Amino acid sequence: MIELYLKTNEVKKINLISEIDYKAEDIFTLRIIDSTENELIEISDKFDIDMSIFNQREAIEISSHYLKSLDQLSFNFSIPNYNSDTLFKEEEVFLIIKNDVVFYFLSSNIDDNFINLTKTRYDFTSINFNSHLEHFVFQIGIISDYYADLTEFISKRVKQFYGNILTSKDFRSNELDLIMILNFNNLLIKESISNFQRILHLLIQNKFEEKTITSRINLELDDIAVISDHIQFNFDRLDDLKENINSKIELEQNNIFRTLTIITVCISLPTLIAGIYGMNFKNIPELGWRFGYPTAIGLMIISFIFALVYFKMKKWIK
Repeated sequence: MIELYLKTNEVKKINLISEIDYKAEDIFTLRIIDSTENELIEISDKFDIDMSIFNQREAIEISSHYLKSLDQLSFNFSIPNYNSDTLFKEEEVFLIIKNDVVFYFLSSNIDDNFINLTKTRYDFTSINFNSHLEHFVFQIGIISDYYADLTEFISKRVKQFYGNILTSKDFRSNELDLIMILNFNNLLIKESISNFQRILHLLIQNKFEEKTITSRINLELDDIAVISDHIQFNFDRLDDLKENINSKIELEQNNIFRTLTIITVCISLPTLIAGIYGMNFKNIPELGWRFGYPTAIGLMIISFIFALVYFKMKKWIK
């Protein structure tokens, strides 16, 4: 699907590149959702765009994700795709600015999240943009808000989980799995927002004719810095959760070992007495004693009770 944001502040949706009957000077932005190789070729031919940025997906260096020429600016970054309680999935976003038009290439998964965000907070039809850069910076703000939403989601889950762990006396193995999921998702957000932040710093180095563009990008960088702090708070909370769970596991293990120790001692004393009188020596005086058997049984019972009383005094038994 293709969306065109025209300079008349209208939004047009079409299905094929060939259906675009507008010139570059009539368009603010053009969004291509789930683009195919053929569509990339068609867009490149129609608007004379260099698509080499699409060959830099696997590169690690930030310079490979930010390409600038005399008449074109291209960059790409990955955004975590929100997916309920499971692991987030990274989705690639590509942006190209040429001939006063901003071209967006993104997947339908990310686009759906953006659409839901813009529907609840923004109304495009009520905003008048004076240039493609104003529209571009506005979209940057939406991306920042999306990062904030993801971070808030993780924060809520962590706080809720934190409360459950503190009030729960039992430990389940899937709780550690949930911590790993939350930690991984938080890590994806941190990695993505770090790359996005570096790209914005590179954008500021451009001398935009509209001075307000640079100041607005700086404002978004300030917002992203605040989001980064909250991401670190999430890491700290998750570390505390892991320590708390590990402490509960150790305490549970200690209780198990304590119980085994009590059982072992309580059984070992009667066993010792039974072992002594079970030896097959002829000169054991108690063997010929009339009350030898009940006395041995009594000693075993007393030794068992003595061990229980001892551990009760040591407060090993509640």
